[in-house]
Amino acid sequence: MSNESLKVLDKAEKLISEGRIIRISPLMFYVIGDHGRYFVWIDHRGVKCNCQGFKKRGFCSHAIAVLLLLLRKKYRDTLEQGLRKRLQEQLEYMKRGVYPR
Repeated sequence: MSNESLKVLDKAEKLISEGRIIRISPLMFYVIGDHGRYFVWIDHRGVKCNCQGFKKRGFCSHAIAVLLLLLRKKYRDTLEQGLRKRLQEQLEYMKRGVYPR
């Protein structure tokens, strides 16, 4: 596996562990990336993402993260834990009167 591929896989796993993927429908996901917010979707040709990296290379950490979620239960469990933690942190902010964006 190339260095670039390992980096993309690491970023995908980070997105999952931090709970930054939201399933909108069975085939559509909203991903909060490091540099923006993106849509990832599945169609008859495979997985797609609207980020610049996917447009340039044909793959990205957002799309890989969604594939991992769909293919491995372990990653779904990790996402659920990460999402729960992220929501708990947001609730704590709101209790203090701070509303993070």
